[in-house]
Amino acid sequence: MSYHQTFRRFALALAFSAGTLALTPLTTLAQSGGTLIWGMPAETDTLDPHATGGWSTYQVTYQIFEGLVKEDLTKADVPTPELVPGLAKSWTISDDGLQYTFHLREGVKFHDGTPFDAEAVKFNFERFWDESSPNFYKKAKAFVIAYTKWIKSVEVIDPMTVRVTLKAPNYQWLRQGLQSYGQPLMISPTAVKKYGNEGIVAHPIGTGPFKFVERDQGVKTVLERNDDYWGNKAKLAKVIFRPLQDPATRINALENGEIHMITTPPWDEIERLAAAGFQVSTNKNVPYINFIHLNFKNPALKDIRVRKAINMAIDREGIAKEIYRGTGRAEYGMLSPGTDAYDPNFKSFSYDPEGAKKLLAEAGVKDLKLIFEVPQYGTGEVVETWIQRDLKKVGIDVELRKYEWVTYLGKWAGGMPEDVAMNEIGWGMSTPSWIDIVSRCDSAPPGGINSGYYCNPEVDKLLDQAILERDPVKAKEIYQKANRIIMDDAAFVPLVDDLQPIITAPSVKGFVNPPEDWYDLSIVSVE
Repeated sequence: MSYHQTFRRFALALAFSAGTLALTPLTTLAQSGGTLIWGMPAETDTLDPHATGGWSTYQVTYQIFEGLVKEDLTKADVPTPELVPGLAKSWTISDDGLQYTFHLREGVKFHDGTPFDAEAVKFNFERFWDESSPNFYKKAKAFVIAYTKWIKSVEVIDPMTVRVTLKAPNYQWLRQGLQSYGQPLMISPTAVKKYGNEGIVAHPIGTGPFKFVERDQGVKTVLERNDDYWGNKAKLAKVIFRPLQDPATRINALENGEIHMITTPPWDEIERLAAAGFQVSTNKNVPYINFIHLNFKNPALKDIRVRKAINMAIDREGIAKEIYRGTGRAEYGMLSPGTDAYDPNFKSFSYDPEGAKKLLAEAGVKDLKLIFEVPQYGTGEVVETWIQRDLKKVGIDVELRKYEWVTYLGKWAGGMPEDVAMNEIGWGMSTPSWIDIVSRCDSAPPGGINSGYYCNPEVDKLLDQAILERDPVKAKEIYQKANRIIMDDAAFVPLVDDLQPIITAPSVKGFVNPPEDWYDLSIVSVE
């Protein structure tokens, strides 16, 4: 399946300086054993890869855990990461697209010494998929449902071979697993049995290039190199993840040499940091969109004219230009430029505040007050304040209810109560089937994460057709049709895509910013 690169190169990249900056504390860290300290905009919600919805968590768990198949995150300028062998050294797919047979690597062990084999794989699938199994973990269901709902059976063929049979062919099934909210990564069965499902948060034991050392919640999470790793050993001796929610605090820590790396930098600081000698990388094929869920259970939003008015009242181009400052682009649909189904000519709702006022008048709406739940996450609060201002201009009074990131994720995944009108998230996949997760009728909570309870049987029918279509060109056309209907229904408010700039100290070498929101730190070093 071919994917089309649609992003123009980030203009700031041409202007980045090659200057140097003396950072004595970082030099000291490098000499003490290659420690990378990452200043993150939020705390991890958990360290259980099967039951998480947070990007900050993925960025940690990807270093600890591995799946049967993985994406190659060592290349930056590719439209979609290549699928490569992980814990499965190879796999075959039957001609009818129903059976996936995985041949496992021999001699691999979990960090606690437990052998990795077919029984371990079956245990993990039972944990996040098989409700009839005593190993099933109910909390994981909603996070992996886009992947697991296709599974009919999982069989151990021999000690190093596993076969997964699907209910129907799905040409995107492997990719869906790697980009689901919860991911089918392998956890030590011994650890689950010893510590319980909830205990994995404090005892995350996988097979990856880094091992868990400690977590002081709100302060740091520490990993160390797995010297018994089956593949190429990590260059770093240690990685420390420090949650620093305040953007100014992250910038100060970076400039003072306390940390080596930050994500979600303040947009107005990027050029200055580049000129000071810091390295700036962007994700030129990012598949994510920042968007608003509109709650179909909210009495006011049941009227499509109100939902359309909200879409028309928000100045996306202004957000992209004034806030993102070249690191984002206005979006008008739910298929991002990072997917092969993206249509650059599609535009749903243009900025039209007068038209929004007219629709609200037609709907008989006066003095409308709406609750907008948002995360306290990095510089996103600036965007939410902009949205609040735009809606105020057309007569909608918005109350921003802000939550700490981990708390917010739980509320978002649980679905909005009737009194809440909107919430916001940034998400997407390089496979267009991701809209299946947020827009299907049967993806509503508690069994899924369609947080706004949108339901259109016509969209569901199209999504079913698309996932079964083996011709990628025809599948793309079906997804585009579904996207048009979703936006005709004004089910969401797409805002901007985000090139996700990452700032690293000059001493950091080998970091790659791939078209995903998690990274391979095993190839990174600190000099």
